[in-house]
Parts: sequence; C-alpha cells; structure tokens
Amino acid sequence: MKAGALDDLGEVESTVGDWHSYDEIAEAYDTVWSPRFAVVARHIWSLISPNPSDRILDIGTGTGIVLRMLSEVAEATGFTVGCDRSRGMLRRAQTQVTRVHVVAADATALPFRGESFGVVTASFVLSHVANYHSALAEILRVLRSGGTVAVSNWAPPTDPYSAAWSEWLAGAISKREVERAMAEVAPWEGHFSQNGALEAALTGAGFSRVHSDAIDVESDFSVEQFLEDRELSSAGRLAHHLLGTDGWARFRATAGDMFHTRFGSSFRYCRRALVVTARKLSPRGSRLTSA
Repeated sequence: MKAGALDDLGEVESTVGDWHSYDEIAEAYDTVWSPRFAVVARHIWSLISPNPSDRILDIGTGTGIVLRMLSEVAEATGFTVGCDRSRGMLRRAQTQVTRVHVVAADATALPFRGESFGVVTASFVLSHVANYHSALAEILRVLRSGGTVAVSNWAPPTDPYSAAWSEWLAGAISKREVERAMAEVAPWEGHFSQNGALEAALTGAGFSRVHSDAIDVESDFSVEQFLEDRELSSAGRLAHHLLGTDGWARFRATAGDMFHTRFGSSFRYCRRALVVTARKLSPRGSRLTSA
C-alpha cells in the first residue's frame, strides 16, 4: 500500500451552511439510516463470505456500517480499511468499528498499491461518484486476482409515502431544486436504480462472474421518524438550506400534519436494494472486456 491507516485525521474543516457535506450529519446518519444499511450489509457478507486472511476495503464507508456487519458474521478477518471523503463520517466509524483503519480519500484516486485487497465493497456508493468509471477502474486495480467486489444501490421507490414527500417538497422549493439536489449529490442514482445497470458497469470495467441479487428492506416508521429520514436526504438537506431553520420547521410541521391525515401515525416502509458481486480473474482464466 502507498498509505497506512490515517488514525489521526486532523481537524474537520468547518462545513456550516454546506448542505452537500456529510461531516456534520454523521451522528444523525448513523442513528437514522444505519439500521437499513445494516440489513443490506449483512446480505452482502452472506453472498461473498471472505476468507479470514483477506484484506478488505470498504469504499464510501461512511460510519463504517458495512465493516461493522462484517465483525458480526466473521470470527476473524484480516486487515480492514474504511475509505471515505468525509472526515466527520470516518471519525464516527472509528468509534463504531473495532480494528478498522480509516483513510480519507476519493474513490477515483485510491491511495493503495495494485492488488492490495482480496475483497472490495462499495455499498450505495457508485451513484454518488460523478466519474464512476474511474472508481471502478480503481477498484479493479487495487483488487487482487481472484478477489471479489460487491456493490449495491436502491431500486426506484414505489411506495406512496416517498411519492407524497417528493410532491410536497417540490411544492416548497420547486421540482427543479429537488432535481438539482439529486444531480449534485447522487448524479447516477436514477441510472443505477435500474435493473442491469450495476451489472453492465461491472462487466464494462473488466470484472467477470457477475452475480445479481436483491433484498427487500422493511422498516416500521412513525411519521416523525420518516420525516427525520427524509431530512437527511440530499433534497431534504438542500430544502433546509434554502428555507432556513424557521422555514424548514414550518414545512416539517405542515408535512407532518398531511402525513398523519393521509397515512395515519405510523406505517411500514419497504425499499428494494440491488446487490451485485463480481470477480477479478487472472487474464488466463477470464473473459475480460475493456472499459
């Protein structure tokens, strides 16, 4: 590897007012979103079952949810690294995952030597990377021959709760602003939510033995919990930024009343997660295609 563990991350730069930043929402992100991400992470590890000696890299690790679930299913693992651009998220990961090495780096420029890892995961990550082709090329480079990669993405929402939220939010800040938020934070979300898109990307990058899977993630939400969840989304963070604290509080109160009227005080929310695994085979044993 070119870089070791960056245990001393230094001071997190101030991001007050930067709705794009994940630094300041790390704790809320972990509390609100980690239960659903954990379900998908457990499914990922059930599909790939790493060897105890494998070096493992989790790209876009956030608060370390994927590696946290690895420690639940594996008695012993080799060297594990969590990589993310957000230093605030990495600080949270260090408090949640034992024996993890964290590295602040971009997915398109990984600071590791070639063939350093036996397993690379990128759960709900590729949709956030503007040049995902470069990210996949980097994954292929740092993965050893015979190694496994696992990626995931949400399928399109089909529930009435998400549709109602999007409608009301667009009424508050405009549909154009909602679309801008998604384009700036997760430009490929719509693309990778479609069946076959993750598979095509991995195949095009040169991976082989591509395998598709999916899991339905169910959550019981109160109205307030659902609004907390949506507030952390890219569109929710932009809306908070545009409306200001008081305007956002008024919008949330109105949205809460409308949710209670239409759906009651609680409901079951379900979203499908797409999970794809693939292998990096040696040139003699694979049918690799160029990117």
